[in-house]
Formats: sequence, structure tokens, C-alpha cells
Amino acid sequence: MGAVGFIANPYAGKDVRRLVSLASPVSDAAKIGTLRRAMVGAAEGGADRLLVAADTHHLARRAAEGLALGVEVEVVDPGLEGRSADTRAAAAALRAAGAAAVIALGGDGTCRDVVLGWRDVPLVALSTGTNNVFPRPVEGTVAGLAAAAVASGRVPLARAADQLAVLEVRRPDGDEDLALVDLALLEGRFTGSRAVWDVSALRTVVCAIAEPDAVGLSAIAASMVRAPRGCGRGAIVHLGVGGHPCRVAIAPGRFETVAVRDGATLEPGVPVVVDGPGVLAFDGERDLVLRPGESARVVLACDGPRLIDVARTLELAGPRDPAAERHAP
Repeated sequence: MGAVGFIANPYAGKDVRRLVSLASPVSDAAKIGTLRRAMVGAAEGGADRLLVAADTHHLARRAAEGLALGVEVEVVDPGLEGRSADTRAAAAALRAAGAAAVIALGGDGTCRDVVLGWRDVPLVALSTGTNNVFPRPVEGTVAGLAAAAVASGRVPLARAADQLAVLEVRRPDGDEDLALVDLALLEGRFTGSRAVWDVSALRTVVCAIAEPDAVGLSAIAASMVRAPRGCGRGAIVHLGVGGHPCRVAIAPGRFETVAVRDGATLEPGVPVVVDGPGVLAFDGERDLVLRPGESARVVLACDGPRLIDVARTLELAGPRDPAAERHAP
């Protein structure tokens, strides 16, 4: 009890979409500053251990240097390869080390990797990526307070967090994968630069979250079908010639017109088959080439991450009384 974990993706907020949109880069210094404030908040909020996941830029380790926190700080090194697998391994390692809540810095892709490493992770997701549909812009200081309130047991996880749905994806080879926000099928034969910014090749978008204030592929689905996070349903849209033209924010500061043919609500447990050929993009990043005759099976499942609501958690926690805590039995 009382351990808060920290994951920072050094590559989040630095992809090719900064060359084709008005997205602002998120520097290492900015991430370190957010981490430092979150660590101070966690220590102040009652965490008795801070578990810092190692990363290739040493962001979390550098953030902890020089902080007089009065709590144990432990570096958890899952073994680094300089790939997205590092974030997955970090999440799994934090779970094994006893983290009761995790603060993750990144965008939708980073959060997806966290969940791939720990399916029902108790998570505070801080947006430092390009398209931030899943994570929210929360000040690190109060993010640390909320994570510590859950980790220490002051606020039960069941009251602090909502368990969100994910898109379970069965690849043609039988392997299981998932998307947190959206899964898209695009025309093409290569993953290329991975990040999706050319919408002309889009053919299908399946969403676990489709909210009208989103930026990215899920905004396309939200133009036809609304699926707020935690509502228990998703959305699916098909695009192409003859569709209704919709103007959507496909990236920060970048709008595109897409032709949406139809849209429908996606119910939990009802499978959707996405047929190739084409390329599947998971949460905005091309990841899997489907050859002719291959297909992927997609199901909305409601046993995903437990996303901690910072404002709700702090309201439930109320003010701390350090004197009372010192004399508690």
C-alpha cells in the first residue's frame, strides 16, 4: 500500500505530425518538470514509496534528483530497448513492484502501451503527446495528490476511478492486441512513418471513445456517433467515395474534409471484422499490414484501465490532517 509508480515516454510529443500540423513539441525539460511536481504531490498526498520506471532519456530519474521528499524512491528498470515495448515492460514491472497507482506521461499511444503492460492499471494519464484523447491536461502537482490518495487507501479505487472499455483486436496470426481510443483501416501496404495524418486513405474507424471535443481519428466517428468515455458503447464509421463531407480536426491546428458514408453504435461483445488489404492504425499509429484475404476481429471490452478522476478523487479525499495521521493507530 502507498506506492505510486511513474512512467514517462521520452518519445511522446515528438512525432512527424509536428511537421504537418501546429502541434507543439513537448521537451524533455517540460516532462521532467511535470514529473517533479507529480512526485512532490504524491509525497505530500501520503505515498510511502515512489517507483520510478527507467527510460532511455532518464527523465524520471533526473526528475527525482535533488528532491527532499521524505519518502523512499526506487528506480524500477525493466530493461530498455528504445522502443514502445519499454513502456509496456515498465507498466508490468511497476505492477510487480507493488504500485497501487500509476502516473503516465504521454499521448494516446503511450497510454495504449501502458495498458498492454497492465490491462486494468489504476492510472492517472497526463497528456504530453500529439493527439491526447485518452490522457487529459492535468497539473502534475494535483495528479500526484490524487494518485497518492488512491495508493494510500484514503480513497477507494472503486470510487476514484472509472473502468474504461478497450478495443480488443485479434490479429490474423491469432495474437491479441488492443486500442484505447480508435482502430483505423487505411489503404496502403506499408506502415511508413506510422503516425496517421493523411486522411484520404481512411476507410474504417472503430472507436472505444468518440467525443466531439477530440482531435484525431476519433473526431471523425464523433461527427456521426457519440460514444463518451465510460458510457459502455463505442462507434464505427465507414469512409469513402459518396460519403457525406465532414470537416474535422485531424491534428492540433489542422483540419481536413473527410467523406463519411455511414456510422453506427458499437455494443460491447459484438465482434466487428475489418477486412484487408490495408494497414491498421492503433490509436493513430500504423502498426499492422493486412494482406488480401486477411482480416482482424475487433470487440469492445469493458475491462480496461481504471482511469482515476483527479478532481473527484481530491474531493473525496478532503484535506489531510498530518497530526491526526501521526497519532492514528
